[in-house]
Amino acid sequence: MTKNLTQILGDLIERVEYDLWISVEDCYEENSFWIPTPPEDDWDPVGIIQIDINDDPFNKILSLVHEVGHYLLEQDEDFPEGNHIVFTESLAWYLGYKYFKALGFEIDKEEYITEASKSLDAYARSINEKNNN
Repeated sequence: MTKNLTQILGDLIERVEYDLWISVEDCYEENSFWIPTPPEDDWDPVGIIQIDINDDPFNKILSLVHEVGHYLLEQDEDFPEGNHIVFTESLAWYLGYKYFKALGFEIDKEEYITEASKSLDAYARSINEKNNN
């Protein structure tokens, strides 16, 4: 039996919450995001990923994978903060994809690259508009 995207999303969320100790929550914003939590208590999650509740299941999966990439990038000492936003976003897309692939979750690579490229194009346009104003 093939799982539907909602079931796959549930499996991905379960792995993130259990393996990485990150709380995955719904939000009502148009942009999903990762935020670290202060290291105050050993029982607190290391961070929160909020995913737009209005997205379809496939886009929720993409958002989760990308935001996990941000967490993994933050843990990587080779690339400290302060990098160009497009570089950081590119790495987050890549690291998230590789993480879930290593766990055995396959996301159609062509679709993933297409969606990541759209997102990166939007960042580049935003930066260009900001620089031209």
